Formats: sequence, C-alpha cells, structure tokens
Amino acid sequence: MKKVLSTCLIFFLSTILVTGQTKQGKHIGEQKMLDVQIEFLNSFGKTVTNAEGTFYYYYNWFLGKEDKVYPPQYWGEYPLYFFGLPTKVLVKVTNLGPRAKTKVMIKTESYVLRTDGTNGAMLKQPETIEVEIAKGETKIIDVTFTTMWTPEADSGLDRFIVKVLHINEADNKTNLEPSLILQKEGIYCPPRLQPK
Repeated sequence: MKKVLSTCLIFFLSTILVTGQTKQGKHIGEQKMLDVQIEFLNSFGKTVTNAEGTFYYYYNWFLGKEDKVYPPQYWGEYPLYFFGLPTKVLVKVTNLGPRAKTKVMIKTESYVLRTDGTNGAMLKQPETIEVEIAKGETKIIDVTFTTMWTPEADSGLDRFIVKVLHINEADNKTNLEPSLILQKEGIYCPPRLQPK
C-alpha cells in the first residue's frame, strides 16, 4: 500500500511540476522570435541623471537641476521633450523566424517614473495596433503622442512601455489583456513646465 501511495504521490507531484513549467515558460520561445526596438526622434535636448540629481539641457543650454535621484539603472542621458508638444516615437518590430509570419498586438503606454522605480501618473491613454510581420521583415510603427500635463504629472524621467501581445487571447472573465510575449521600456523626460 505504501508503494502504491508513493508512486501516486510522485506521479501527482511530477504532473504539477510539468504543468507549472509549461504555463510559466509558455512564451519564452516566442520572445526569441521577435526583436523590438524603441527609437525617440526630434527631441528638444537631453536630460542627464546620476547620483547627484537630474539635469536638463535645452539643446546645448542648461535649463536647471533637480535633486531627484533615480535608481542606478536609470542613470544616463535621455531625450528631452516638453508637455503639450509631440513626443516622436517609433517602434521597430522584427520577425526573426522561424515562423514565416507572425501576427501580434503592439500596446503602448506611458507613465511618470518615480524615483523609487515605480509608475506614477499615466501620461497617455494605452493604444494598441495589430501587425503581421513576415520572417526577416521589420515593421516600423509610428506611435508619436503628446505628453499632456496633468496635476499628477511631474518633471523628471518618464517610462514609455511597449508590450507585444497575442491576439484574441484576452480572458473576458478576469478582464486580463491577451498573453504577454515580451515587454520593452524606453525612457524620456519632460522638465517642469507649468500650464498658462
């Protein structure tokens, strides 16, 4: 009897482990089939972040500094845009194969990046577009938007998120978006600008 129970228990646990691994790694292979790049164009200058704070430059003129210090992974130089003016962004999606064609949904979002690395205020409504890409092809999608000022918005870094999702796999019962294949992040920055 003990041997039967042990065998049943081993089978049960191995079934759970295999099932869990299948669900968890469902889209890992598909991530390798796609390449996603985010490109910011036509900025008005740059924002530099480091251990000493956040520095704003309009073209080559120094605009000012804030004592905002972001986590080290966000230290660097980023394109500067202004609230109320276009933020020119291109998303480039490449089908690396082996599939002859892939059809996916591209979803874009943008949020204030808080100094603890979390999302702050939403800076644009999420937008989606479906694309079909042949093997070896790169689709360039213009996702330019205007970063609107709101009382919840803040100067400093902002996060632009691109999600690549499966089409028609939304879970209507839980209101979840279709299955996520991969996600990329681009950082840009509007300095403080009070509305008139």
